[in-house]
Amino acid sequence: MRRRIRATAAKNADVKRFALLLLPAFVACSPQPAPYASTIGVLHPGATMTVRISHGVLNAFKPAEGDPSDRFTVVPSARANTTPPPAPRVRPNGSGITVDAPDELANLLVRVPEGVNLDVHSSSGNVNVTDISGNVNVAAGTGDVKIMITGYAQASAVDGSINATIGASSWPGTLRFTTQNGDITVYVLATTAFHVRMHTDDGTLFTDFGLTGTSHGNNETIDADVNNGQAFGLDLESKHGTVRLLRLTPQA
Repeated sequence: MRRRIRATAAKNADVKRFALLLLPAFVACSPQPAPYASTIGVLHPGATMTVRISHGVLNAFKPAEGDPSDRFTVVPSARANTTPPPAPRVRPNGSGITVDAPDELANLLVRVPEGVNLDVHSSSGNVNVTDISGNVNVAAGTGDVKIMITGYAQASAVDGSINATIGASSWPGTLRFTTQNGDITVYVLATTAFHVRMHTDDGTLFTDFGLTGTSHGNNETIDADVNNGQAFGLDLESKHGTVRLLRLTPQA
């Protein structure tokens, strides 16, 4: 038996403004990982920075204040009280550079130049991308993915949640956000026109775009136009988890 469902944003959901801010984390009374190498270079707009990391947290930001806008930086940090592994290998490819970090790290910091796209492949560890001006693609194994950018992005995970804020009002084709085990939350500009498909095999759908869908057992699906639709779309799917599509309101 199929029934109609209406998905709405959770009453107590946090309201996000279109301000890309990174909140500092404070950790006390524990050994801190220390950077042990640094690689810098130049990439021009339109290039792609590909990062492959096996184990460790990846943090990606724009160039540091005062640095040239076309400078990339790669800084690994070793786990406390361990011998640092070899530094990540940085090599050119046909579209930009590839950063290979196959050994276990505490974290890897990359700074992505202005207008450069980021392509991440992570086996184990969280991925955090904040305030870069290029577009982003993340493929993660185990770990959460957080993206907050002015462009567009897509992401996948096996075991982990995805939280993405995208500031673009258009993009090519369909952006896909998928996870096997975890929640998906995507913020999109409230005025953007697109087609969306949302699905969960065993979870709940939420949206404040006023959309309706169908459910069958534990499955829920929404397949609808947003703001009269466009030739591009979003596809959000979690096998086991909650899927949310929420309005991003530009800051006055």
